Amino acid sequence: MKGNLIITSDNMAVFERSLDMLDTSIKELRRVADNMMPEMLTKFDLDEALKEYCNTMNATKLITVKYQSLGMDSRLDKSTEIIVFRIVQELLNNIMKHAAATEAFVQLIKEDNRLNVVVEDNGKGFDAVLTETNKGAGWVNIRSRLDYLKGQLDIHSETGKGTLVNIEFNV
Repeated sequence: MKGNLIITSDNMAVFERSLDMLDTSIKELRRVADNMMPEMLTKFDLDEALKEYCNTMNATKLITVKYQSLGMDSRLDKSTEIIVFRIVQELLNNIMKHAAATEAFVQLIKEDNRLNVVVEDNGKGFDAVLTETNKGAGWVNIRSRLDYLKGQLDIHSETGKGTLVNIEFNV
């Protein structure tokens, strides 16, 4: 279109800026859509999606993430899979941003109608009581997602000794 029209330089600048805004809008829309439904969960079940996500983190060479699952033989409800994926993703992001950890461990154990999710790291640890008053989006999101699942959250952390987050709920 821009090659077939005679446009003034001022109009060309407006046209270029409009194209840039359109590109930015498309990228933002893709980001929002990905946040609503992680691409990995469209291809895989929760178990495979988390395994793949951990492999992706390992590929960065910034941290080693080990993944283990037991009893994840059947798919969970779609919304539950999304919520659990997002919680684990947020916990691993917190580890990357704040823990100065070299290793993390993610474990899912499904027994009967209970799912237990454990995320552990060998990082610097912190005062777990602070997560109750912390207004950071990460912990607020984790707690609201867990409230939706009617789950329990236990955080065990000690300065210099890493962190273990244990989540349990009915599926």
